[in-house]
Amino acid sequence: MEFQSVVSLDSQWGRYGYQFWDLDSFFIFLSFIGSRNFLYPAMLVVSIYLLVKRYHFAIMAVWVNIVGVRLLNTCMKGIYQRQRPSLEHLVDANFYSFPSGHAMNSMATYGMIAFLVLMIAHQRKIKIFTVFLASIIILLIGLSRIYLGVHYPLDVLAGYLAGAAWLTLLIGIWTKLRSKSHEVKFFENG
Repeated sequence: MEFQSVVSLDSQWGRYGYQFWDLDSFFIFLSFIGSRNFLYPAMLVVSIYLLVKRYHFAIMAVWVNIVGVRLLNTCMKGIYQRQRPSLEHLVDANFYSFPSGHAMNSMATYGMIAFLVLMIAHQRKIKIFTVFLASIIILLIGLSRIYLGVHYPLDVLAGYLAGAAWLTLLIGIWTKLRSKSHEVKFFENG
């Protein structure tokens, strides 16, 4: 399939996803919880919790994750420079479209929260519920960006993939550091 055919198909799918139900307020809210205006304060609250529990290295990981994924997204948008859909945007959107920053943010940030809960929580039900909830939130945030007319489906998919790659890289580094150092206590109080 030619590149132009893929772009055309992407635009067509984007039009199908645009305001497919009358749920503007719901999707605007979902878009908000994937934005830096929500995620930075939320990560501050998570950091305070981790500080109280004395998970100091986890605080660093949270902030390297969220700041790093934002920088990566900005760089990628600058490289690809894809214009946003020409549909009426139901929320403010600036800069370029590809990849979706909300999709990258949500994948990396809610993914990191799920990872931390998997490492910290002792109850299997809490772990399962957290991974399930994080997955649903991530999917709905991406869908919200298509619904609101500010991204094409491929923007969202690329955002998910880039966010997952970033998160996987950080978790890999985390695991490597953890296995090499007995001095760094990742999830041990003290």
